[in-house]
Amino acid sequence: MGKRESPIKVCLTNVGKDTETPWAEDLGPAPEPYTDGSRLVRLVNVPFLHAKPTWGDTIVVAPAGDGLLTWDRHEVPFADVDALIFEDGGRWAMIVDYEPHPDSPDAAYATLARACAEHDVVCEAAWGPRDGDPGRVYLAVKNQLSDATLMKRLRNAGLPCELIQIHPTPAEPRAKKPAAKRGAAKPAASAKKPAPKPAKRAPKAAKPAAKKAVRKAAKPIAKKPAAKPVSKAGTKKPSSAAKGGAKKPSSGAKAKKPPLARKKR
Repeated sequence: MGKRESPIKVCLTNVGKDTETPWAEDLGPAPEPYTDGSRLVRLVNVPFLHAKPTWGDTIVVAPAGDGLLTWDRHEVPFADVDALIFEDGGRWAMIVDYEPHPDSPDAAYATLARACAEHDVVCEAAWGPRDGDPGRVYLAVKNQLSDATLMKRLRNAGLPCELIQIHPTPAEPRAKKPAAKRGAAKPAASAKKPAPKPAKRAPKAAKPAAKKAVRKAAKPIAKKPAAKPVSKAGTKKPSSAAKGGAKKPSSGAKAKKPPLARKKR
């Protein structure tokens, strides 16, 4: 069995920004078309400034101006970074802070690292707790394990520390319904309110009949004969004698005939 090569330092950068130098395993010269002294390396650290590549990923590094084998992101969007990884190791990066319990300040990190190893999670310390601030660890989590599931498992492991998820940002818990609403009893069937009575019809004034009344009121009073109101007041009609100036003989009295003239003999 051949002797395993010692890890080498490589540089990860993004056009001069977010530069860091993790350890990597040298896998030999990079295949074509890489002919400029590039080499294949597999990261054996969890980088702090790059979510990808991470522990277990194989990348191509090329000598930079200072001779350091370098991988450059070239400001490629994170969603497209996979195209710059030669072989994906099947892990993603996670950041967690931890606050040791007062009764076991020194055992917190070691206990946390062992709990992560039980779930095949690589755990590396960034810094320890100091001056009341929590410590921080970087994790390389297998793709099959979600952040919510891992945090639940670690918190149920009885660790001597409190865990605070930093990256990725944990999802907001769903808001619970108020207890009053859940416990409120439904009204009994007998307590139902009676159906509202139908609204009263609009007054007739709003119907076409109102238009008729308006029309009647609009008729001129002058159309009525002027003589009729006088007769209604009790005034007697003028007699026929007044009209003709003399009385007509009554039907019962016979008019007297003039005496016949005597014939002369």
